[in-house]
Amino acid sequence: MSKDPKGVSRRELLTFWRKPLKELSEELKPPPPPVPVEDRPPPLRPPGVLHELMLVNTCTHCGLCVKECPATAIEVLGADWGRAAGTPFIDARKQPCVLCTGLKCTHVCPSGALVPVYVNNDVTMGSAEVDEQRCLPFLGQPCDVCVRKCPVPGALVAGDGGRIRVDRDKCVGCGICESVCPTAPQSIRVVPRA
Repeated sequence: MSKDPKGVSRRELLTFWRKPLKELSEELKPPPPPVPVEDRPPPLRPPGVLHELMLVNTCTHCGLCVKECPATAIEVLGADWGRAAGTPFIDARKQPCVLCTGLKCTHVCPSGALVPVYVNNDVTMGSAEVDEQRCLPFLGQPCDVCVRKCPVPGALVAGDGGRIRVDRDKCVGCGICESVCPTAPQSIRVVPRA
């Protein structure tokens, strides 16, 4: 095998260039097409949202609610969300709403996309739903972490055999239960009301 004057063989040179080109070709592959907005589950919105369409039409994308959230739970939807892009949402699995004192995000919105909420009981983000096929107590295993961590008394109740029940009249949809659920995918999820 011939070596060039700098001490690198032809094979070493080709091997050196082959790997970066392969990695580059992977990076240049087009991403999979996004799921159409209408086929996605609706995003969980922060406290103070009255209706999805009202939020999308009123939000000015100022980001004040994002900055004010003490738990850094509020994010904004990406460009792939069409008209809803730039509006606030919460990924409960990643970081739920902690129902902070004063519900600060609802008081800084200048456009009225989020209306002021003063008490946790008035929050109506969504409602938790239990997947009985995954939830450990329904499978005969002990677990009550969601009930213990729920900040709203009586919203989640452990019934017969520890099986979790949701009181939809009390559940505010903060997502804490979803974030602490030990199963993957989680057996309890918040379904948005907005």
